[in-house]
Amino acid sequence: MASILKRRNPSGKIVYKVQFKDQYGKRHEIAAGHLKKHAEALLSTVLEQVNAGTYGIDKADDLTLSEFYEKWIKAKEKALKPSTFASYKNTFNKHIIPTLGTKRLNNISPIDIQGLVDNIAAKDISPATVGRIYRYLRACLRQAYAWDVMKNNPCRNIILPRINKDEMIYLTPDEIRSLLEKANVPFRALFALLAMSGLRVGEALALAWRHINFEQNTIIVERAYDYWGGIQEPKTVSSRRAVPMLPNLKQILDRNRSGNGNSAPEDLLFATRSNKPIDHSNVRKEFEKALTAAKLKKVTVHSLRHSYASTMLASGASIKALQRSLGHASATLTLNTYSHLIEESMGASIIRADSLFKGTKKGEVVALEGRRKKVRNK
Repeated sequence: MASILKRRNPSGKIVYKVQFKDQYGKRHEIAAGHLKKHAEALLSTVLEQVNAGTYGIDKADDLTLSEFYEKWIKAKEKALKPSTFASYKNTFNKHIIPTLGTKRLNNISPIDIQGLVDNIAAKDISPATVGRIYRYLRACLRQAYAWDVMKNNPCRNIILPRINKDEMIYLTPDEIRSLLEKANVPFRALFALLAMSGLRVGEALALAWRHINFEQNTIIVERAYDYWGGIQEPKTVSSRRAVPMLPNLKQILDRNRSGNGNSAPEDLLFATRSNKPIDHSNVRKEFEKALTAAKLKKVTVHSLRHSYASTMLASGASIKALQRSLGHASATLTLNTYSHLIEESMGASIIRADSLFKGTKKGEVVALEGRRKKVRNK
C-alpha cells in the first residue's frame, strides 16, 4: 500500500510526503518537498526498490557481510521452510560470520572464500557439510550481486573437498527383529514402521490413524513433522504418496492401535500424553538404547530407511516401484543411491548375445526383447 500525502507545515506552506511499506512490511513516510511531481517521482523510485527487494539496502562500499546478511536472511525467511531457515541461521552464525562478517562486501575475494572453505575442512568437518556451508554463502553473495550491492560475485572457481561415498551401513531383517525385541513401547512400533515402510522419521511422526488404511493395506503420506515447523506438508511433491503396508507391519500397527487409548482418526500414532508428536531427539535416544541392548552395530535411525530399500530390492522390487514407495523425486535418484544393492546376473544375457553375434541357423527367428519386430536370417 502506497500513497502521496498532502500536508501543510506550521508556516502554512504545502508539503508532500510519500507513504509506503517496504519489502519487510515496515511502514515508511518520507518528505518529498513542495511539488507533487517530486513526490510522484520519489514514490515511483521507492516502489521500484521495494518490488526488487532492495529498499533500505545500502550500496555503499562500507556495507559488511554481517550487515547485508541480516537484511538478506530476513527477506529469505518467507521463502524457506522453518527447519531450512534455522539451518541457514545456524550455519552463518557458527561458520561464516565469525570469519567474514566484518569484511566489506566489495572486498571479499575468491581467495577469501577459498580460505574459509579450507579452514572449515581442516576442522574435520565432513565434505558434505563443507559443501552446504559454501552453498549457503554463495546464495547470500549471489543475492548481493543481483541487488547491485556488490560489483562482482566472488564465488568463482572455488575448490571444495571431494565427497567420498561411504559404504551404506544398515540393519538386516534379522538384526531388525533383535532391535524390536529390545525396543521400548511405543518406539517398538515406530521402529518397525520405519524399517518396513521406508518412511522418513518426520513422516512417521506426523501420521494419524486416518492415514493408515487397514482395508487397502496402505499408508498415506501427506505431511511431515520437524521441531522448527511442526506438522506441515512433506519435503517434496513426490513425498506425498501411498506406501504399501506389509502384512507383518499391519499386525504390529493393529496391535499398537488396540493397546493405545488414542486411536481416533485424528490421533497421532506416536505421540506424547498431550497428543503432540514425539521429539526427534527422544526417538534417537531410544533407538540408540535399543541398539545397545540388542548388541548391534551403531547406525542411525535413518538407516532403517536403507534397510527397507535393501530388503525390497533383494526381494525383487523394481527401481521404479521403490522410487514411488520411498518418495524420491526420480528413479535416477533411487538408482544412484541403491544401485550397488541390485544383484544382477549377466549369465543368460551373455549366452544370448553370443548366439546373436555368431548368427543363428537359416530361417530361425530371434525375438529381441522389448521390440515388436522380428529379425530373420536371409
